[in-house]
Amino acid sequence: MIALTTAYGLTREPFSQDVPVDKLFTLPGLPAFFERFDYALRLGATTVITGEVGSGKSTSLRAAAARLHPSQYTVLGVIATTASTIELLRQICLALAVEPRANSQAMLLHTIREVLAGLAAKKQLPLLIIDEAHLMRLELFATFHTVTQLPYDQNTLMPMVSSGQSTLLDRLMHHPKIPERLYLHRR
Repeated sequence: MIALTTAYGLTREPFSQDVPVDKLFTLPGLPAFFERFDYALRLGATTVITGEVGSGKSTSLRAAAARLHPSQYTVLGVIATTASTIELLRQICLALAVEPRANSQAMLLHTIREVLAGLAAKKQLPLLIIDEAHLMRLELFATFHTVTQLPYDQNTLMPMVSSGQSTLLDRLMHHPKIPERLYLHRR
């Protein structure tokens, strides 16, 4: 099979996923997506983005996150799996550049909350983006509520965006522990 770059004289692969954000084709719905993303971020909300495979969820999130200034935001990207709560908390620690030294859920939560409080003290807002969230076990969404909230629900330490296939929305709507501030967007 002839490579497309050779056959058509292209300088790079035409369908690669590592296209720089500034080179992405701006689809008509992207500005509205940015508005909803920014609104949820300002609220400190838990946001769900769903769509079929290849609909542009991850690319849209990458473009939205790239607009955030690194002195004001810390973007934590996690790819969900069917793993345990502890494994997902360990991924969050690694995204925060903290070695997850414990195998206890309580200790990992404590570590994460300490780092989040440190970011808040520096006036930096962490944003957790979970891609492929439809793969996660439903119990994990209740854990995220405890990670992202301060005691007595007085404030949100970290807004969260869960992105996944359309089945994610159906699974969440039938789960008894949906976070109170849930904003939905279908891509």
